[in-house]
Amino acid sequence: MKRVVFLLIIIAGAVSFAVACARSDEVITTPVTIYYVDAEINRLLPYDDEIPDADTEHMAAAAVEKLIEGRDDNDKIRRLIPKDKDCISTRTDGNTVYVDLSSKITEDLPFSRDIEKLLIYQIVDTLTSLKGVRFVRFTVDGEVRKDFMGYYDMRETYKFVYPE
Repeated sequence: MKRVVFLLIIIAGAVSFAVACARSDEVITTPVTIYYVDAEINRLLPYDDEIPDADTEHMAAAAVEKLIEGRDDNDKIRRLIPKDKDCISTRTDGNTVYVDLSSKITEDLPFSRDIEKLLIYQIVDTLTSLKGVRFVRFTVDGEVRKDFMGYYDMRETYKFVYPE
């Protein structure tokens, strides 16, 4: 009888240890709204998603990765941001995320005011959906520039705009 009790205690301890190890591998996530451009290139579509809960710097990078990854499986969405991890990088300072865009982004895009607006606000609205982020500032190829595609002043500080 003592052996059976001892064996049950050992088994219970092993199961408890396995459960504790499994829980420690879980990644704590936080909700984020990722904004994608609709197929007709008319407006932004919000999609709820999750990213690892971390400091603002890492959450901004994770949100941008979601934008770059895109939703190519969804025919209601049109890709404006190329699937190239080097096309966008971020850094944070307080409640502002600084986004550096590569000029390569525009290579396959038609130049229009609406496309530039959707591209900018796709990034701005996604990043400002993160806790602690209120503003977004842009650089292009590491430099502060007056414009990106010729229509919007990239020296401005951008904030969330409610989707239409």
